[in-house]
Amino acid sequence: MPMLTYQRLPANPKQFVEFWSLRYEYAIENLYIDNIRQELTGPRILNLFHWKNGTRLSKRKETSVNHNFIQRKNELAQLQPNESAEDFAKDFLDRFNNGGAIWRIFWLHCWKPDRFPIYDQHVHRAMVFIKTGVREKISQDDPQKIKAYIHSYLPFYYDNFADFDERERAVDKALWAFGKFIKISNFPLAAPNENRQQIHQPDC
Repeated sequence: MPMLTYQRLPANPKQFVEFWSLRYEYAIENLYIDNIRQELTGPRILNLFHWKNGTRLSKRKETSVNHNFIQRKNELAQLQPNESAEDFAKDFLDRFNNGGAIWRIFWLHCWKPDRFPIYDQHVHRAMVFIKTGVREKISQDDPQKIKAYIHSYLPFYYDNFADFDERERAVDKALWAFGKFIKISNFPLAAPNENRQQIHQPDC
């Protein structure tokens, strides 16, 4: 019978990503691997959003993906992402302004996966906890989600993880797994005087 103790240890970004990315599990991961960085055809886009959704798309969701993304995919060829990541993300998300904030951000990622990371509730929770030691739910308000992605998450991502090769999506996997862990676990909060801007990993 395994008996474990828990100890929180500070870690640098490399240690954090190595530890937490190994704890990422997603049953339909093949849908992402097989379709990302390929020509964004209608079937590939549906497969990517199936992956993001976690289950097959309902008729309503499939209609939304078709209307807001697939039917507008030719517009991507008109875009020139030569601004800063934050400025371009704002312009892109203003242009594709329907379909829900998280899916619009994912659409941005599908187009330029090496430049624009995925953002969702678990990644948000991980970011806020790393920065402040507080567990925070993502906003239910779409404009606030967009604002958080552009002004908080992109700077946080590039400040901490810019040197990582994201073809294996290790950073996203690590943040997703960590954010999910602190949601479902009785994870101890930081002490009042503890330096907040640290990356944490448990030692079991």
